[in-house]
Amino acid sequence: MKKIIILAISAILVANVSAQEQKKECASKVSKEERVEFEIKRLTNELMLSDLQAEKFAPLYREYAGKVDEIFHKNGDCPKHEQGKELTDAELDKLAKQRLEKQKELVNLKSKYYDKFRKDLSARQVAKVLRLNDCCRKPVDKH
Repeated sequence: MKKIIILAISAILVANVSAQEQKKECASKVSKEERVEFEIKRLTNELMLSDLQAEKFAPLYREYAGKVDEIFHKNGDCPKHEQGKELTDAELDKLAKQRLEKQKELVNLKSKYYDKFRKDLSARQVAKVLRLNDCCRKPVDKH
């Protein structure tokens, strides 16, 4: 009986790992443009935009997504390091400054686009588009 349970658990774990690998492969095959178009469709449906609103929203969101992408790729990727090897203080300092700079730029960009999106969308809709409500969620009571 124990062998059957162990085999069943092993099979589940193997299936889970292969599913995650397939998901990673699919995610890497999607272009930036396809990802943005998917987001536009998702947001259009989620926000229940009228045809007129959707017409105005799509090009503005493409522009916004392009600028977000520029910010993330401007300073390059995080420094690569070996598994299990700690970063030096200098590397950590550089990484922290890069992240803070990206955060500043993103806040400035969101502020600029808040006003642009707000012309055609409600404040609640814009908050969803810019993901402004992420920091305002109620903490989960763990008791």
